[in-house]
Amino acid sequence: MKRTGLDELKAVVAVATHLSFRAAATELGMSPSALSHAIGALEQRMGVRLFHRTTRSVALSEAGEQFLACVRPALRDIADAMDVVNQFRDTPTGTLRINVSLGAARMVLTPIVLRFLERYPDMHVDLVSNDRMMDIVAEGFDAGIRQRDAVPQDMIAVPCTPDLRFAIVGSPLISAIAKGPRPLPT
Repeated sequence: MKRTGLDELKAVVAVATHLSFRAAATELGMSPSALSHAIGALEQRMGVRLFHRTTRSVALSEAGEQFLACVRPALRDIADAMDVVNQFRDTPTGTLRINVSLGAARMVLTPIVLRFLERYPDMHVDLVSNDRMMDIVAEGFDAGIRQRDAVPQDMIAVPCTPDLRFAIVGSPLISAIAKGPRPLPT
C-alpha cells in the first residue's frame, strides 16, 4: 500500500481552501488534471470520498471536512518545525562538540575557534581534549581531530594542516646535560 505524502495532503488543503481544482493547481504549480488524479488516487487508497465534485463545483464531503480538520493543523505544525530547523541553516546556532588531541587543540583549534565564536556569537564550542580514540558519533561529537593514520576508514577526513615533519635536534651542551654532572677537574 502506498503511503500518503505531504504533497497529497497539501493538495487536499489547497483544493479545500479554493474549492476549485484549477485555482489549487495554480497554487501548487501543477496541472488541474494531475491534481484531480492525485486527489482521486488518495480517495481510492483511503476508501472514502473527500470531495463532491461536478464540472462546475467542488465541495468537501463530511469525511473530507473531518480529514481537513486534522490535516490542516498538522501541516501547519510541520511547516513551523521546518522553519525552526531552517534557522540553523541561515545562521549557525547551538553547540559544536569537538573531540581533539591535546596537541591538535593547541596547534590547530585555538586561533580558529576564537575567530569562529566572534563570527557566530550564537554558537558555543565544547572542546573535549584527550588522546583516547573513540567513536565520535556514538559519543555525541560533531567532529574530531586526530592524526591521519588514526582516523577510521569509514570516517570523512579533511586535512586541517599541511603535512608536518618533525626533527630531533641537539647540541653538545644538551648531550652533556643528558649524561648528568661530570666531576670537576682537580
